[in-house]
Amino acid sequence: MKKRSAHRLFYTVIVMAGLVAASSGAKVFAGQDKPPADEAAKPKVSTTGQKADAVDSPAQPTKAPEPETPQEQTWGPYRVASSIEFGVRGIGINGNGNKFRSDYNYDPGFRLFDASLMMKSNGAGGVLFDELMINTFGWSTDPNRYLRIDATKTSLYRFSANYRRINYFNSLTNFAAPAGISNSQHTANTEYRQGDFDLTLWPAHQKFRLNLGYSLDLNSGPAVTTSRYSSDEFPVLADVRVAAHDYRIGFDSKLGVFDLSFLQGWRFFKDDTTYFIDQQQPGNNVTNTTVIDTYQRDVPTRGKLPYTRFSLHTLVWNRLDFTGRYIYTSGTTDYNFFDNLTGTNSSNLKVKSDAITVLGNAKRPNALGDVAATVLVTPWLKIWDSFRVQTFRINGGDIFNQVSQLPAALPPVTVTNKLDFTTTNYRRYENTIEGDVDLNARLSFHLGFRYTDRHIEQQQQQITVGQAPAVVEPDEFNNRTRAVILGFKAKPAKIWTVYFDLEKGNSDNVFIRTGNYDYTNVRARTIVRPTRSLSFNASLITRDNTNPTVINERAFGADITSRIFSGSADWTANEKFNLSCGYTYFHATTNTIVQFNTANGVVNVIPAQFFMRDHFAFVTAYWRPHTRVSFYGAYRIHTDQGQGDRVSTPLVFVNSYPYQLSSPEVKVSVKLHSNVDWIAGYQYIDYKEQFANNQFYQAHLPYTSLRLYVGRVE
Repeated sequence: MKKRSAHRLFYTVIVMAGLVAASSGAKVFAGQDKPPADEAAKPKVSTTGQKADAVDSPAQPTKAPEPETPQEQTWGPYRVASSIEFGVRGIGINGNGNKFRSDYNYDPGFRLFDASLMMKSNGAGGVLFDELMINTFGWSTDPNRYLRIDATKTSLYRFSANYRRINYFNSLTNFAAPAGISNSQHTANTEYRQGDFDLTLWPAHQKFRLNLGYSLDLNSGPAVTTSRYSSDEFPVLADVRVAAHDYRIGFDSKLGVFDLSFLQGWRFFKDDTTYFIDQQQPGNNVTNTTVIDTYQRDVPTRGKLPYTRFSLHTLVWNRLDFTGRYIYTSGTTDYNFFDNLTGTNSSNLKVKSDAITVLGNAKRPNALGDVAATVLVTPWLKIWDSFRVQTFRINGGDIFNQVSQLPAALPPVTVTNKLDFTTTNYRRYENTIEGDVDLNARLSFHLGFRYTDRHIEQQQQQITVGQAPAVVEPDEFNNRTRAVILGFKAKPAKIWTVYFDLEKGNSDNVFIRTGNYDYTNVRARTIVRPTRSLSFNASLITRDNTNPTVINERAFGADITSRIFSGSADWTANEKFNLSCGYTYFHATTNTIVQFNTANGVVNVIPAQFFMRDHFAFVTAYWRPHTRVSFYGAYRIHTDQGQGDRVSTPLVFVNSYPYQLSSPEVKVSVKLHSNVDWIAGYQYIDYKEQFANNQFYQAHLPYTSLRLYVGRVE
């Protein structure tokens, strides 16, 4: 495609405004062609693209103002308010289109920006429902599409549905790309479908309410991953097919002074993803003789998880609030693993077949019970205590069989048969007690203490068929943790509020039998409101986490420190003008010990450091100079300076991810009619990172739309 300037593209879309209602698409003017839909089925690099999400910072920019709420209009027995916005978006990309799609994945063309419908009974009562609310956005060319429905007939039912479809694309050329590989070998172009559907019968009845529910979580589409074989690495195509379904039934009831709740659910999971190589592959290491001619891997997995939850709550004498809960689950997983390839190995021997078959299963019963009580000792003193017990057992095993056929080797056929069994028993007690004191309207504070006691037993045994099994004793581990919690809320002045929280102690990790994490977390926030229209916010969050781990008499601990400072100001001069701005600084440093082996077998143990020095700032403004015209503008910028001038040496690894992301945006809305608004906007995205891998891009996103209202008046 021919390149066009952002301005020319913007003006082109503005001209299309009068035809937006009949538009069926928008032309793309890009500096790079958008990859085809099956691009992810070709070998290219990938990470998670987490930098695109970095705009979600503690100091959040103000969003564009919501559309004007339509006034209600009567339709039969209902009062109705509704609006719909639809239009077109254009996209112009200069630079790396795969990186843009991995971050945002917007497509050009027609889209439903959003739509809403609210219907309420006018008092006479509706036939099918008393209240109905529908909200949706993003359908057609957006990667995120969402639909929510809430319907209620007070005497009969309450229904809620949430459904979302997400187009996930990931194809990045950074850390996952080996030297000499220009494209990613870790990619995905899949579609997630997620939904929750809940129905409550007789919602207004306190004595008994029946709850029914269903949830789905599906993922399907092409992807690429890598697999190692005979000292080489190969790109492998994957056909992703993952599905989970959840069914629920339960009730809420009131028995005397007790509020009771019961839920029984069943979750079913399956993974039928297949992995294959559809043509001869020499691998990433072109200096050896390893070649794969054919490759197929299937890992059909089935899981089921029935779960039961029971809870009760009561308030006695308006002084004692008591809550109890018990949850029991018993998950089982069965899987088959089949892996077979043909080709040539690193010893230049022909491989007729290298087949691996594994049959395995595991079971995990889990029980969790907790009780909590809050006592109102005096009007100014409240004491709260919570006690929790959790136990689970993981018990599983598999049968491993491998048959390798190398006609020129001695022997030409080798067979390996093994049995593996693993058992984990876990028990944990936790108690937290806390007191809240309200000294007066300007000062309150809380003080608490948490204690945990954990016991773990692990046993693992591997048996080679034909050999006597070794005697294996269970490995036991016990630990205890303690933490102090304190904080306060103060109002030194009528316009000034201060919050402070501190938590210091140590915590355990459920599956890691190492030393406890020693941590100190501090959070402080202040709010100043000089006037009703002006406010200032500032906050500070610090986290210090140390894990003093020793393995084989070597220190392998990790020290992680993070500091987050955030400040913002909001000024609402009047209904015609408001202004917001903010700044966030994220300072994180990680020090760990890593072990790696060189090609000649030398074992190295050295420190590794990771640095994040991220600055984020934003400013947004809304202005309505006329009753029919309003403007919105925003500018956001992220800059992570990373490790700065620090460099790796033979004595220490130094890592970071320095980048810059800036995004200005403008929008104008014009009231054409009592029930019609015309909207036009433009967003620019400029991404840069300090790596020589050509992941820079500039994206131009102009859009125009019409918003139609039901019931709005001049």
